[in-house]
Amino acid sequence: MAAWLANSLRYAREHGQPKVVRLLQAVEAEIELEGALRASRSRVDDGQHGDRSAAHFQEEGIARQRALRRARALARGISRARSREEKRAQEAAAWERFMISERRELERRERGQLADQLGEPLPGESASDLERLVNEDRRQAREGMVALMSGGKVSFKPLDALSPEDMPARIAANRARTGWLKGRRDAWLGRGEATP
Repeated sequence: MAAWLANSLRYAREHGQPKVVRLLQAVEAEIELEGALRASRSRVDDGQHGDRSAAHFQEEGIARQRALRRARALARGISRARSREEKRAQEAAAWERFMISERRELERRERGQLADQLGEPLPGESASDLERLVNEDRRQAREGMVALMSGGKVSFKPLDALSPEDMPARIAANRARTGWLKGRRDAWLGRGEATP
């Protein structure tokens, strides 16, 4: 317990968490009190304070148990707070990586990435149809717009206005786009294989 307490205090101080430091110091005081009570009880058991009444020792024991329960409850609370903080830090790091990836994707789209992904027109398509798709995608990328998909419906939102809650809809839109492009490529490859 002492080692855990020392590590937790150091962590809280390093991460600028004064409230957690105060709680840990309270736990430390409770542990010291418990140690003092145990030492006192040990002396009594050795016959040094034989004049104390049984009721007094019972009260000390109850106080020690309460102190220990409070210390354990505080330790659990601190552990939960630490876990929540670590989870928030992980979520913030994941969000930052997600946004970096999205910005890179916008840059690629603005450079006309879709033209390479579309390839040659399929039967029933014209080169001008594909060019319109590419130009529209580039325009949206220049404006910083990204697609979101929720409930099968697509909407657009500026990348800088996204929040972590938009991640699932953004990922769904990316999957739909990837699936559509893969379907086109497979159709194009299938057409090539069917040609004698």
